[in-house]
Formats: sequence, C-alpha cells, structure tokens
Amino acid sequence: MRLGFVGTGAITRAIVTGLTHAKAPFEHIYLSPRNTDVAAGLAELDSRVSVCPTNQDVLDSSDVVCLAVVPQIAVDVFKELRFVARHHVISFLAGVSISDLKQMVGPDSAIIRAIPLPAVAARKGSTAICPPDEIASLLFSHVGTSVEVSDEGKFDALFAVTATMASFYAVMETQAVWLEKQGVDYESGRAYLAAYYDGLSYEATTGKEPFSALVQSSMTTGGINEQLHKELSSTGTYSNYSAALDNVLKRIKGS
Repeated sequence: MRLGFVGTGAITRAIVTGLTHAKAPFEHIYLSPRNTDVAAGLAELDSRVSVCPTNQDVLDSSDVVCLAVVPQIAVDVFKELRFVARHHVISFLAGVSISDLKQMVGPDSAIIRAIPLPAVAARKGSTAICPPDEIASLLFSHVGTSVEVSDEGKFDALFAVTATMASFYAVMETQAVWLEKQGVDYESGRAYLAAYYDGLSYEATTGKEPFSALVQSSMTTGGINEQLHKELSSTGTYSNYSAALDNVLKRIKGS
C-alpha cells in the first residue's frame, strides 16, 4: 500500500505514528509539505515515510490518498490537484458528504469517509468508515477498531457521539475536584480516576454484552452504584445527554 496524506495536522500525525509503531505492512507513506515540523518529525519515525515537495507529488506517488485538511480550505486545496481513477480516497473532512467530495476530487476515484481519533496514535479507540471498504478497514484495523456503516446517516450519528469527549473529561474533572474537597490532593485523585476509568473501559472492550448489562452488573440492590444511578436518572441527566446528542446531529446534518 502506497499511502499519501494531503494535510499534515494532528490526525495525520496520530495515524502515521500508530501505523509505524504497529509495524503495519505499508509500502510507503507520502506526506504533504504543509506543517513542516510535524511532517519532518513523522519522517524520522520510519524510513518508509517521506515528505513530498507538493500535494500533487503526494497524489502522484500514492494509491490510497487520505484527505486531512480542514473543510474550510478543502475546495481551494483540491481544485489545484489532479486525482485519477487509481486513487482510493479516504476523507477525514467533517461534515463533507461523499457527493460533495466527488465534486471536489472528481467522480472516478473511490471515495470513503472515516473518523479517526487521536487515540489511534497508541493503536486504541475506534474509526468509523462509510461505506464499508476493505482497504480502509484494513488500514484502520492496524491502529484500533474499525467500524463500518452502510450509509452516511449512520456515519453522521457515529460522528455526533465524538462530541462527547469534552463532557467525558468534564465528568472526570468534576469527580477530581469533588475528591479534592474531601481532602484528596488533585494529583492523587486524578491518578486514581484515570486508572479507574481505564479499568471500566477494559470491561467494555473485552466483552460483547450490551452496556445495559454492564449497568445492571455494576449495581447491587441498595448499593451506592444503584443510589447514584437512580438519582441521575430521576433528575433527567441521561435524557438530557441524549437530547444534547440530538442537537449535535442536527448541526452535523445542517438542519
């Protein structure tokens, strides 16, 4: 696989770092010259990674082309480039549909949308792919879990739940500050919570039962988990969370 990246930002850095650390069987990775320091640092990771003089050189050298620029400049960047039928295009552009991408890069190339997240650098986390695609699935299976969906409505829903990162850490911060008020210094509380949540994620990632089953198995009748869960349920915390996701999805869909 000859893999090229147009755009060299945080997501490109995470993917290339993950692929090189995983010793993935790619032939070569070609990087955009944009963001010189990041590109140069990635080229030092592996002899199979190099920086091209121009974005067109990235395309000319690659079979699989990852689009990793911000959506606001996509039209200006892509109109200067010549995509050809052999290019297997994987787009990371948030909110840009496959039909819009075909307008930008041409109808001849295969076009896939994907949502890689920063954790792929450590070969963790998940990447949503639409539509199902053997090449994209293989690529992202080296750096975490790849999840394929058949239409962009489902893809947009998976994209919407990535809006929960800040709120996830906000819950952890709330707990750390609460512990601090109980006399536990912040650093100790943070260390405890980070490992605690890592343990909870282990339960989720090593099994296949519904999360609702994990909810039930975490509670004993009259216990403290049941107490907190019931209080949050009764005050509408979970339903408010769901409503907030509905609003995110409306924004993604432009409605």
